[in-house]
Amino acid sequence: MKPSHLALCALSTLALASPALAQRGPSRGPAAKGPAAKKQPAEKKEEKPEPPPRWFAVHAGQVHTVTQGVLRDVTILSRNGRIHAIGRDLSLPQGTEVLDAKGKRVYPGLIAYNSFGIVASNPEHGTDVFGLNLVIALSQGITTVGAGNSIAKLTYGTLEGHLLGPRPTLLRLRLNGAANKARLRADLDKVREYQRDLREHQLALKRGEKDHAAPKKLSGKLGAYLGMLQGSVWATVKADRRQDLNEVATFAETYGFRVLIEGGAEAWTMAPRLARVGCRVVVNPRGRDSAREDTSSQRPSGWTIENAKILHQHGIPLTIVTQSGGIGLWGLAGNDLFTLSLEAGFAIRGGLPQQAALEALTLQPARFMGVDDRLGSIEVGKDMDLVVIGGDLFRYTNLPEWTIVNGRIAYDKAKDSLLKHVRPRDLKEPEPPVILWPRRKDAPQPEKKD
Repeated sequence: MKPSHLALCALSTLALASPALAQRGPSRGPAAKGPAAKKQPAEKKEEKPEPPPRWFAVHAGQVHTVTQGVLRDVTILSRNGRIHAIGRDLSLPQGTEVLDAKGKRVYPGLIAYNSFGIVASNPEHGTDVFGLNLVIALSQGITTVGAGNSIAKLTYGTLEGHLLGPRPTLLRLRLNGAANKARLRADLDKVREYQRDLREHQLALKRGEKDHAAPKKLSGKLGAYLGMLQGSVWATVKADRRQDLNEVATFAETYGFRVLIEGGAEAWTMAPRLARVGCRVVVNPRGRDSAREDTSSQRPSGWTIENAKILHQHGIPLTIVTQSGGIGLWGLAGNDLFTLSLEAGFAIRGGLPQQAALEALTLQPARFMGVDDRLGSIEVGKDMDLVVIGGDLFRYTNLPEWTIVNGRIAYDKAKDSLLKHVRPRDLKEPEPPVILWPRRKDAPQPEKKD
């Protein structure tokens, strides 16, 4: 036998005789076959069955859709909080919760563009979903509020679907005082210079000049202004007087940014110019204290109840807000009537068309907050947020009977202890004729009875 064969035999004998060497095995190469090397079957995760869909339907007498006119005697059907179908003689799935509102009017839920004290500034973690202020807001037909940097639904009793998302970024500009205006103009000129340098750098690279230095990126305040001039961010300015509004328009025209004006009490005096600039206005129809008439001026000035009408006539998008974004319970001075629908009623009194007033409480604030794909009108695919009321939304004697949020009844006037005694639902008296409110400025006075 050859020596190499003898060496192999010796090594084999040593491996068999030594348990330690036999258990260690090779450190590399394919794994040894045997029972220990078999792969364990992966544990199957238990899949939870999906809950059945939640169906909710409202049989309505009139449906004010905002975008598709008024529909009569139709049913609105929602699935898991979204409107699934609108029509007559709909086949309702088994287990559908049904609200009979055949003699009522149905509107989209009202949107409070600015609010405080109704939901928490951090809604998902701090809102009291059983709070009194939340109930009062629901009793006025409000279903969504802007609170701080968030948009929240008034989901009574649950946090499910409460937080709708963040509000769009608005860059607040300060134009009060000559120093602030000069500082803003200097900053915007710097941003313009950066845009020119950046454009020249990009052209140089296309020409093959790879050594052309890029401008230093803007950050902080100037970076925010860059987004504003590029159109990705809206500017917002609080201004009421004509002089301040004129400054806003000048800046917007000079630098080409989009601006949302909060207040605008004297905006009617320069509506054509604000329309050319493309402004939006958040207006309070009764905000007369901030704009008093200047008798020494040769131009129109001061407050007028026709402000909203004139802005609308010039195509300026409007959102109507109350004088205070909070909930008030002070009844001695009538402050308990400071509601969104009443504010819109004042704008109607000044000549604003009723359809435009409805949009200013629903679709327009939804657009201002970037959620009009879900809110602001009654359409298939949008959220089932509704106000059910016995008559005209803008008549101050009418109160919502039900407020629906995400396809759930969040407020029922007959079950709530706050307002159920006011014109109870089972009252059989006929409604008074609608001749007193909202009455337009040039409407004839009602005849007095002897």
